[in-house]
Amino acid sequence: MFEKDKEFLLDQVDRDRDLLVHFLSRFVRARSPNPPGDTREAAACVTDFLKERGLDFRIVSPHPEMPNVIASFDCGAPGRHLVLNGHMDVFPLPRLDGWAHDPWGGEVSEGKVWGAGSCDMKQGTTSILFAYAYLHAMRERLKGKLTLTAVSDEETFGPWGARYLMEHCPEIHGDCCFNAEPGAPTTVRIGEKAPLWITFTVRAADAASGRAGEKESAVKIASRLIGDLERIAELDVQLPPRVAEAIETGSEEIDRVHLRGAAEIMGKFTLNIGMFEGGSRADMPAETCRFEADIRLPFGMTKQPVFDLIGNILKDYPTASMEVVMDDATPDWSDPDHEIVRYVQRNAKAVAGRDVLPIPSLAGTDARLWRYVGIPAYSYGTTATNVAMPNEHVDIEEWISVVKTHLLTIYDYLSAD
Repeated sequence: MFEKDKEFLLDQVDRDRDLLVHFLSRFVRARSPNPPGDTREAAACVTDFLKERGLDFRIVSPHPEMPNVIASFDCGAPGRHLVLNGHMDVFPLPRLDGWAHDPWGGEVSEGKVWGAGSCDMKQGTTSILFAYAYLHAMRERLKGKLTLTAVSDEETFGPWGARYLMEHCPEIHGDCCFNAEPGAPTTVRIGEKAPLWITFTVRAADAASGRAGEKESAVKIASRLIGDLERIAELDVQLPPRVAEAIETGSEEIDRVHLRGAAEIMGKFTLNIGMFEGGSRADMPAETCRFEADIRLPFGMTKQPVFDLIGNILKDYPTASMEVVMDDATPDWSDPDHEIVRYVQRNAKAVAGRDVLPIPSLAGTDARLWRYVGIPAYSYGTTATNVAMPNEHVDIEEWISVVKTHLLTIYDYLSAD
């Protein structure tokens, strides 16, 4: 029965190929950049799809412009609860120049779907949406429960999407989360480093010369401070053995998927200064300067060593202060030998001949929120191509193979004893 079911599901994807592409194109045209984060038009694509198929859903919208769509069904026999997760908001356009295709056009050409959010992650949300509908039709032959969550406010780690649902809708916790974020179809992501965001403010100081009224520019002081903060990358790290093994085993693929050196970075604290502003005129010392730091915590580590180091550094900068903007994330990870990983590996091999490795991820996803409450969570998706850059796109052939892998993996989980 299982093999016949799988053949039937794969045939459905092939028959619906044009429908899948058409839906994704329409989904991309439903603009949902975050900020500002208005996903109402994108959510209407999801709810229209569910309505057309007679599938029940509900909207949870703590913010009037950021709805979250939840759909769920029980299978024919008792079993575990699998939660599917994807988001509907996309990165704002970095710039309008450099696009060979309309960034909001959802153009289908050259074997690709083009546009902002086509890759991150409207293709993934489309995939799990169709999988949900396909499996609903054969729910009596499955076990357990399947829930779909299509959420808002993911791109800014905001409070109105999956974070809100995890805090206020415990029925979406489930026993396991399967997330469809892009990365590479040769990897299934088991965890991610945790962001620690800090804003530093620096004021001008009396100059070392001691001459009355002479000030040292806040920008110069801030520049020295940033240099000292680079010591964060030198903090000692003790990785959990299973994570260290996954990084070592997948190091070549990690570097290929991300950039050379990415595997090494996964095992370290990192610092990025994403915003820097100060001064009002070129011919005057800056009175104040402000910069924002994104620090990523490696697996098995906490924020305390970072705070201890920064505290010691700031003793040498009496005119500098810091404000923690976000520090509620932890670098959690899930078992790299979990059955979801094995199902993805088996199905990716069968569908596309791909070998898939479980690896940690540099990018942040909503899957982390399930890990925070002790629920295993995994991400699998297409290649992350030009995400948040001009000419973002998804390759249709690759995407269809990922749709099939998602579908068969979910089927396997809901069929297992």
